[in-house]
Amino acid sequence: MESSAGAVGSPPQKVAVKHKDPETTSGAGSPRRSRVELWAPFLVLAVVTAVVWASFWSDSAVDEVASDRSEASQATDASEASRDPDGSGGDHGGGGDRSASAGAEPEHAEPEQLAESVRRFRAAQRRLAARVSRQVKEVERRTQPFEFQVASYNVLGDSHTGPGGNKPGYPDGGPRMDMSIAALRNNGIDVVGFQEFEQSQYGMFSSRAGEYSLYPGMALGNKSVRFNIAWRSDVFRMVEAHTLSIPYAGGSRIAMPVVLLESISTGRRAWFANFHNPADTPNLGNNARWRAEAAAIEVAHLTELHQAEGVPVIATGDYNERAEIFCRFTAGGVFTAAAGGSSAGGCSPPPSMQVDWVFGSTGVAFTGYAVTGTGQASDHSMVHATATLTGDDGETEVQSDTDTDTDTE
Repeated sequence: MESSAGAVGSPPQKVAVKHKDPETTSGAGSPRRSRVELWAPFLVLAVVTAVVWASFWSDSAVDEVASDRSEASQATDASEASRDPDGSGGDHGGGGDRSASAGAEPEHAEPEQLAESVRRFRAAQRRLAARVSRQVKEVERRTQPFEFQVASYNVLGDSHTGPGGNKPGYPDGGPRMDMSIAALRNNGIDVVGFQEFEQSQYGMFSSRAGEYSLYPGMALGNKSVRFNIAWRSDVFRMVEAHTLSIPYAGGSRIAMPVVLLESISTGRRAWFANFHNPADTPNLGNNARWRAEAAAIEVAHLTELHQAEGVPVIATGDYNERAEIFCRFTAGGVFTAAAGGSSAGGCSPPPSMQVDWVFGSTGVAFTGYAVTGTGQASDHSMVHATATLTGDDGETEVQSDTDTDTDTE
């Protein structure tokens, strides 16, 4: 649960950040392969074959030309020698000898020039072959599947358990943050979207979990800090980031983060977005209207982001809805849920749902979905799954849990 929030602007905006470093079902199955991923090996084979073929025939042709010219030169020299045994060339003066000698130099220099041309041609061929080999390796690197662990986690804001908070049975923010960090580490989480991640908790996390980088950090103030995305700095690096203005309780706008991350080991890229849509509570009132508007903005923006270049998109968040948000996200056939469910022939949500979700666009496959309790660290469980990037990032293109946790905000 969160208190009211102020406005932060309307359209998505780029933010400069100082950075520390449908298939319509979401069940397990064979990931869709893009056209380029399917045709790339054949294309590479064709290029390499062409280079080898050109090298063979060009080498043979050059060698034949050099041989023919050498034989012609030798025949000419022999003919001249037979006509002029004493080497005078019909001119007994010294000038005639010098003239004959000068005229013979090009005949003897030509094979050397040809040999130099052959050497240069073969060097160019080697450079071309090396360049093709590098490009082949890069294509293979950027099209191989890349697997990592992704989570959504509402950490329960520090203000809820501090003096005057509405969760008096929970420990203070410090001990709870230690428990939350332990949950991330124990489950090997590489990317996590936080909710209710207040300024004090940001400070605790930054100082105690140095293996993670965050966006937006505190760069956008103490409202947007609550929706930080964190990733392991040895697994991903941030390429770019922007925010999306989302209506919260009462329609007030808050900037929420969208980041493009790149795998350090493979170069694979994916967009990650993290949201918190408003709950219905006695203090906040009924926010169904604003949840619907928020979801429409989120789905439209992420769909456009994915379709622009084909880069996979993953969305995490506390959406404060179950079947409703599943149907909103999956209706267009672009997104599936890590929790399962289907949109084939209509909206069929998974049998067990939280208000916390992980969604992925085409090009993302989920397995091993789990709802992991974190004790008294939070009033929410952490939902997480193994995500696999299956397609080519922009250059081409589930197991459900039976946990019956009933988080409500």
